This record gives sequence, C-alpha cells and structure tokens, in this order.
Amino acid sequence: MNIWIASMECASLAEAGGVKNVTYSFCKELTYLGKKVTLFIPFYSFTNLKNTIDLNRNHLNNIKINLCGKTETVNFYKARYATVNFKIVFVYHPAFFEKEAVYTYTEHEQALNENHRKGSGHADTLFLDTLFAKSVAEYAKLIDAEALPDLVHCQDASTAMIPAFIKEASKTEDRLSNIKSVVTIHNAGPAYHHSFFDMAQAEYHTGLSRNILCGALNNCCIEPFLLAQISGAALTTVSVEYAEELFKSHNLRETDGLSDIFYQRHIKIKGITNGIDYDNYNPNRKEVSELPYVFNPEKCDLKGKYKCREYFINEYLQNKELKELVYGSFEPGCAEKKENIFISYHGRIAGQKGISVLIQAIPLIISHNPKVHFIITGQGELFLESQIKELTERFKGKIIFINCYDKKAARLTTVSGDFIVLPSQFEPCGLEDFIAQIYGTLPIAHKTGGLNKILDDETGFLYRNNTPAELAARVGEAISIKTDDFPQMMKMIVDAANYVHEKYLWKSVILQEYIPFFEKILKK
Repeated sequence: MNIWIASMECASLAEAGGVKNVTYSFCKELTYLGKKVTLFIPFYSFTNLKNTIDLNRNHLNNIKINLCGKTETVNFYKARYATVNFKIVFVYHPAFFEKEAVYTYTEHEQALNENHRKGSGHADTLFLDTLFAKSVAEYAKLIDAEALPDLVHCQDASTAMIPAFIKEASKTEDRLSNIKSVVTIHNAGPAYHHSFFDMAQAEYHTGLSRNILCGALNNCCIEPFLLAQISGAALTTVSVEYAEELFKSHNLRETDGLSDIFYQRHIKIKGITNGIDYDNYNPNRKEVSELPYVFNPEKCDLKGKYKCREYFINEYLQNKELKELVYGSFEPGCAEKKENIFISYHGRIAGQKGISVLIQAIPLIISHNPKVHFIITGQGELFLESQIKELTERFKGKIIFINCYDKKAARLTTVSGDFIVLPSQFEPCGLEDFIAQIYGTLPIAHKTGGLNKILDDETGFLYRNNTPAELAARVGEAISIKTDDFPQMMKMIVDAANYVHEKYLWKSVILQEYIPFFEKILKK
C-alpha cells in the first residue's frame, strides 16, 4: 500500500494544532506497518529540518501552476524523516515561506503590518489552500506511474480540495484515475471550513467549472469538504461520537449548516477515534515527557507528579523570560500544601473551547472552595484573554495565566493539576484529556463529541449542560471525592492512565481501524 499524506502541519516539522500529532503518528505507524508513506507539507520559513535527512532542494523546480489568473512557480524539495524513514515532499512557494506560523499571524508579523493582527487567520488562506492542493495534483502528473499512490489521505479542510484536482487531472492523465482519496474532518466548526465566500471567488481560485462547484454549495459558500466528497473522496472524522453529531440535521450552529447537508444527502462519515503516541508523553521517561521528575500513575506512583508541580510553581514560573507572559501569582508555599486543589486548563483561548463558560464558573468555584487554585495556559481571542487577566487581578493568589503556547509550559500545566477542565462547546476528539489521564490528572469535561470517550465517574467526570453553574457543580463533586474519598480518586487515576495506554495507542487505532478502512476503499 502506497499512501500519500497531505497536511499543513506535522509534529517536529511545522506545528500548530492537534493535526500535527495526527499527521506525524499516521506517517510513523503506517511506515512501521510496512506501508510506503510520503508526507506532503508546505515549506515555511520556520520549518524545522532537525529531524530530516537527505534534503534535496533540486528535486523538481520551476513547476508552473495556474492560479487566480496568473502562473505561479513552485519547487518541490525532497527529504526523509530521520528516525522513522518516511519520505517528505516539501512544497516551496514564497507565499508559504514568508509565513511565521501555519494558520495565523504572529506578533512580529503584526508589527510589520498592522492589518495582520496577531492570532487572526492569514489573509491569503484560500490562495494557500488552493496552491497546495494544485501542487500535490501536479506532482502526481510529473512522476512515474509506478510511484503513484494507491491512496491520498488529506488532513482537514485546508487540504480537502486535493481529490477534486486529482480527479480533474485524471481527465487528461488517465493513470491518475485509480488514485483513491480520504479526507479526515478534524473540525467542522464555522471557523474551520476554509470555504469560499461565493461562486465567483471559488471559480477564480480553483479554475473548476461551475457545474462541479455547484455540488459543493452551502448556501452561497463553496465547501472544500463537500468538494472532496463529490469528487469521490471518502470522509472520516476523529471520533465515533463526532461522526454521529455531524450527521444530525439540527446541529447547524456548530457546523454552520454542514451537518444538515450531510444529513440531507445521506453522506457517510466514518468515525474513528484518534489515538495518542504514548511514547511522546510517557511520564516514566524524562527524555520524552520533558518533565523534571518521573512517576507512573498506572502503578499508583504520583510522587514525581507532585514534585513537578512544586518545580513548576516555585521555579519555572519565576523564569525571567516568562515574566511578561505570566499574569497573577500564588502565595508562597502553596504547592506544598496537600489540602490545596489545583485545576488546570491548557489549550486555545477560544469560544469553541468554552472559555467564556470557564471564566464565569471560576468565581463560583473559588467562592465555594477557597483551597482551589487555577493554572491556565494558552493564547487566542484577545477579548477572552483580557477577561482571564482580569480574573487574576480579582482573585489574587488563586489564578495563574500563562499567555502563550509553549510545549514545556503546556505539559507542566497539565501535570500540575489534580483536575483539568475541558468545557468545550463542541470537541471533535480531544487530546488534552488523553495527556491529562497519562499524567494522573482527571478530566472534568462537557459531554460532547470526542470527550465522550471519558468514562464518567471512572476515568474522569462529565456534565451535560455547558453552563457555568453546571461546570462549577461538577468541579465541586470532583473536589469532594479528592477530599473525602481519596482512595476512590486514586483508583480513578490508575484506571484512567491504564485505559488510555491500553485502548488508544495510535498503532492499535491504525491497525484495527484505518488499515481495514483503506483496504475496503481500495477494493472498491
């Protein structure tokens, strides 16, 4: 089986959200299972080549792509991933290389151009998506027939037009007609469609006929996910529960109308719950966890976890380099007091993640539980960030807000909590609950989408109505178990860590779910 994986991001090469982990894990595990794997990814200015070997910048150069009424020139660089040995094809174009982050502008880019607001999506996102998709299809036209893939696996909406361009190319290149396509929907929320605003904009960018584009209409917009489906691609999503939610006609707000179209057209979406690469987080190995102390929740050993908390609060947060990014403080010695409760949040500071619910719940939680301390790490919507900063002033000594994304800070935030709160309005799969459970931190989550993989009152805590009052009440119940029935809490911690390790390794998910699914598609 020869598989091409197309993604805008990949762990250790170019990182943004959770797609990076999925992309890398697919490449890694499929390679270990003996499949031929090639990753297609843009070449950015910040691309990390540390883990690549045999980089060839002269693989295929000066390739012409017709786009937006002009001829664009792209170069294809070739490399291999050093430790896993899968192939990489980088797509080079100045529009990719000038970017400092995968999807959004950085603070530095804002300083250079005030219209490029930090955290906002790239103004030329649709150009980038189309350029990348056309480039992958063009690459297929340029190589020998025996090197063509059996299947192209596209990660999320930013790559979802690839099947359409391969199908279009097959009209003149018959050898491409046997290539099958799969598009995985990582997030169907309104901000993640990468849709064209209207027919004219779609025609201008894609060059596809109006007859084809009409099949991808969602009101006035042209949807890449629908364009992939009408081009013959199979659709998957990242959890069984999210697949069910995407097929509900009433689920309009969370999908901006897409779910109703899936429902009306009886479009099949295969739900396969994401796995986790446990070897990247193993708390019993400092070299992979990047935590200062080792511990093993699966064997009821949490001493190192609590030492990590003390290090985080007493040493790491005092780092001068973090000074301008940390808001609030804890009272001296709070990390050592066993009666204190620590609740973590790490992730995007965004509406989808239910941050407004958390912001309103925090005063309720602290008023009922004076021993509670919050550790919040992330960045995103400026209005929500400012509200969290206000809470750190209002509840001095109770809340720390680290306003950035940093891998070490993220892991220390998660490991330092007794609990982690996940009040997402909707959540396709969720990775933070996995990481938390591996680190002996029990999740308290809104019962939605992929968060349903948490076993309520066994490996974490779920609540149904995503309101501040219900979140606060569920947090209170969790705290009561810690303070009044610690043996029960320890049992939950052990069960949660074992549950993730035994059930959700990427190797098992790919071997048991994806390989049979791919084989079924290829057989058809």
